[in-house]
Amino acid sequence: MGSSRKNRLKKWTATWAVFVTAGSCLLSIGPARADESEVGILLDLNQTARFTDLDKHQIEIVSDNADEGERTILGETRQKSPVKIVIQKAPPMDRPVASDVKGKPKLDEDRQLSAPPEVEVQSLSASQLKFDTSTMKPVSAWAVTPTTASLAWEVPNQATKSEVYVNGRFFESVSRGKFSTNGLVPNSEYTFTVVTPLSADLSGEESRKTFTLRTLPKDGFAVVPMTYQTYGTAFQYKTFIPPARVDASMCNWADSSYTFGGDNRGFRSPPVNAPWDAPDYRTMMWANVNWQNPDGEKLVLAKNVGQSITYQHNQVVATSYASTSNMLFQDGQSAGSYAQVRFKHDASNPHCKLWDVNYGGAISYSVLIRFYRSGLVEVVGNRQQAPAHEGWARFNTIAGTEQWLNVFQLDNAGFHCLVGLCGTQTINHARAY
Repeated sequence: MGSSRKNRLKKWTATWAVFVTAGSCLLSIGPARADESEVGILLDLNQTARFTDLDKHQIEIVSDNADEGERTILGETRQKSPVKIVIQKAPPMDRPVASDVKGKPKLDEDRQLSAPPEVEVQSLSASQLKFDTSTMKPVSAWAVTPTTASLAWEVPNQATKSEVYVNGRFFESVSRGKFSTNGLVPNSEYTFTVVTPLSADLSGEESRKTFTLRTLPKDGFAVVPMTYQTYGTAFQYKTFIPPARVDASMCNWADSSYTFGGDNRGFRSPPVNAPWDAPDYRTMMWANVNWQNPDGEKLVLAKNVGQSITYQHNQVVATSYASTSNMLFQDGQSAGSYAQVRFKHDASNPHCKLWDVNYGGAISYSVLIRFYRSGLVEVVGNRQQAPAHEGWARFNTIAGTEQWLNVFQLDNAGFHCLVGLCGTQTINHARAY
């Protein structure tokens, strides 16, 4: 008996543990003494029925909401522990773009406004957002029990290795787009970040998904407001020039006395009145999903531009505004607990022209924003690497207020990138509340 206890003590002493601070709580990831035998849930993006744990013991299904965009399954393990499984779907990325787009936008067409534009707002009803949901496929999944968490996500191929971070600290490298851990604290929140390379050429392009999960209480399923967006979820994309002034000689006959006005700021969260706040950007695009609206303004969209100013010897010589005509909203779709919209953006500098032809390039990006009612916003696409780009998601909080969280911050690689000399940069980020 004494020998057995010593062996168990050795085993526990050799077992790793990671301690992280989440708010004011000290959380640990390692063996949970009373639940050491509990294992995570086996997840596969292709599965539709017969869920099991990692030991292949079948999960008894208690309920299944069969949601078209975000399916939620509740069940019990063999040890009678509660299980929550969420499978998130999306339409394929290669579907045709909206019919109102006719070829590549002309950068020198309708590209200058003399008066400050108002924030342009439009809305789409649920009936306008309907689509063939049979085209949807799973893109990520997660599961929790009182002491385990499991994830599955898309990878370029099964050999791709992903790095998993727990509450901001590196945890381990995994392959095949799957991860599971046990020994978690019941009814506690953990943030899992999965970083996956998108190609094998060491280009640095990567997917970064963040899942904020709460383990279940031991005595059953809890309604956790933080994992369910009651009213709406929003996303805002801004491009801006960080310095107060930048060189404008490239657009003014190589005369170094010319400068452009910048936005004189770094990355920062949108204010509470976004998108109607005073412009601190070159361009802004915004989308809000109203989850509780049965048909009316299901998806509300907004866009605007900041003022373009040219100086010579620190004196203002030109002011105007870029046109928003090539800042387009496309592919708006919604089904169940899922909604999406594409931001297709081309906006040129109205003060960089020769004989009324723009030659300074354009601020360009094209991203698909996926919204899930559980509290996940995913942004997939690409951009020209200038100027600075930032994306923020707004979520409902437990207190009934709203909070903005950062999805990505992308630096300015140089204004020569606007004419395509830098190549495009992949954007593949997700943020959960």
